[in-house]
Amino acid sequence: MILYKSIRFKITILYMAILAVTLTSFSAILYHNVSRGLYNNMDTLLKSRAGGISRAIDTYWEASRLESPDVAISPDALRKRRNVNFANIAQRWVREESKDPALVDIIVQVFDTDGAIISASKNTQDLAEISRKNFISVLQGRSRFDTVSSRSSSGKMTLRIFTTPVFENDKVAYIVQVASPLTSIYIALNNLKVALFILFPITVLATGLMGAFLAKATLRPVDHMIRTIHQITAENMKLKVPVPGTKDEIQKLAETFNTMLERLDRAFTSQRQLFEDLSHELKTPLTILKGEFEVILKKIRSQQEYEVILKSSLEEVNRIIKLAENILLLARLDSKEVSPQKAPLDLTALIRNAANNMKGLSELKEIAVSFNSSSEIMMDGDEAQLKAAFLNMLDNAIKYTQPKGRIEINVGKGGPFAQIKIEDTGIGMPEEELAHIFDRFYRVDKSRNSTGFGLGLSITKSIIEAHNGTIAVQSKPSHGTIFTISLPISVY
Repeated sequence: MILYKSIRFKITILYMAILAVTLTSFSAILYHNVSRGLYNNMDTLLKSRAGGISRAIDTYWEASRLESPDVAISPDALRKRRNVNFANIAQRWVREESKDPALVDIIVQVFDTDGAIISASKNTQDLAEISRKNFISVLQGRSRFDTVSSRSSSGKMTLRIFTTPVFENDKVAYIVQVASPLTSIYIALNNLKVALFILFPITVLATGLMGAFLAKATLRPVDHMIRTIHQITAENMKLKVPVPGTKDEIQKLAETFNTMLERLDRAFTSQRQLFEDLSHELKTPLTILKGEFEVILKKIRSQQEYEVILKSSLEEVNRIIKLAENILLLARLDSKEVSPQKAPLDLTALIRNAANNMKGLSELKEIAVSFNSSSEIMMDGDEAQLKAAFLNMLDNAIKYTQPKGRIEINVGKGGPFAQIKIEDTGIGMPEEELAHIFDRFYRVDKSRNSTGFGLGLSITKSIIEAHNGTIAVQSKPSHGTIFTISLPISVY
């Protein structure tokens, strides 16, 4: 078997493709969430640093006021806005506190309300100035985050900037701006991308190998089944494929295949039996014809002798023709080639007519035939086929009923079905024979000397089933036989 056409290969590739799509989606979501988390952490840090700086500067400012002499001070001197003293305090704080470890990699700038820088840390080289539009937005009381690119002595870098106003008496007194390079975030995200890029193919490949191993282990029972199937021929249909105890679809497949083998075995056995029985049935009339022809050819006969021999030969030819017609009818019924031509009919009248047609044959054996029916029963059916079926049933009953016996026919209703019961006082049958009486060429007495072929009941059963009906039999030796037929009733 070509590898890429095997189920094992297809399952492995499909599994790897699904895993690749899943990992791609997972990686994209993971990268997005990590990136968003890092940027949110950076924004939280900058916001926290800006708040700490404004509080620290205000603390310095309050401390300097307390240290001043207790003299009259003008109200303007106490305000932070556009105050030279406050600018000096802000510069002092930056000089003293900018080396705090908490402010490592943090760029600090303090602006007055005119946009001029009051104080700034030493690492603000080449930091882009705040634009007029953004400055007006902050003066209106709104904090803002910006991401800008900047060039410094160490090269190009990208900064995350947080600008926030500080209020005094509900008015903006000054503006604090803090910034931090995004280098650490970029490094972390690049490391994550590299890790995902390396782990992605390794994971897919490793999982594909494990999937191939699991597929092989799962399909191993199928390999055993295939080897067994190669050994099965028409001569050893009794051979069965091994059924794994996995309780899954493979076990069900094996059980289904074994059931199919049993049906095929029965079909082949039935076919072989049919050929044997057919050969046996044909052998007798052909042997008779051969013998009669040989007798004729030995010497010249009289006209009367020729007539007797030809009549006997004609009877055997008709017997062969009847056999061929019955076999053809059975074959067509089995293949659904001859479907019933259904039309509304009175089943009660049909069975009564069939009984009348057999009246002459029953009278020859002095057999009493009684017919009982409460009312007419309408159904959709093929009148010719159903009449042939009931004629077969009655012929069979008369054939196996001793002279001066009795046959009783009862027609009635049982729910949505018509119930027809044909009971005779014939020789009956042993219980072990009942399961085979509808088989083709089957005869209870095992004799081939009677005029029938053993096809009548088989044809009857096929016709009844073609009309969605059922037929059952009850019998005991020397106690007669009862056939019960159920046919669906039409509602008009």
